[in-house]
Amino acid sequence: MKVSVETGSDAALAQRKVEETYGHLVTLWTSGVRDYHSLLSDYLTANSIFVAVIGLLVSRESLALPFTILIVLLSVFGILLSAQMAIVLGRFSGQNALWEWQMRGIESSPQWGARKLANSLYTIRERRESLEDPGNEPTAFHPNWAFRQHRQWWAHRETSFPWFFGFVYGLFLIWSGTQLWRSAVAAFG
Repeated sequence: MKVSVETGSDAALAQRKVEETYGHLVTLWTSGVRDYHSLLSDYLTANSIFVAVIGLLVSRESLALPFTILIVLLSVFGILLSAQMAIVLGRFSGQNALWEWQMRGIESSPQWGARKLANSLYTIRERRESLEDPGNEPTAFHPNWAFRQHRQWWAHRETSFPWFFGFVYGLFLIWSGTQLWRSAVAAFG
């Protein structure tokens, strides 16, 4: 009799630990998503300022040599910032995917009786299947266009934004390099 009580107590303790671990994973995942979006916003702001400053310098009527060199430097720093953006956002995205994967593992266990948030998100996002809940109104939640485009390479912000800004900085770098070449040919040629 005492053995069965301890076994029941051990099972309750194990269940409590699983629920506690799940709670920590939910906290990590939600804070990771928040941090990802905050960092994305910061990178977009920094890149937008760099592009605006370079564009302002390029739009000057007569561009002196120091300004052209400044454009080269800003373009190089912008390309490095874009590479850093891709690495950091990719790392945050990977961490968030890890937390979500671990939550889905816990939710898939037969002892899990609570709502399966991560599995529901996975079902609608990755499998593109509708979610059904007879007690909810409407009874089904269907994936929209954004869910269907989720896996496309251009929909991943850690990929598309760095490529976009890197391309813009590359164009500025080529333009300013051409200007420097013309200046050098005019001075020494």
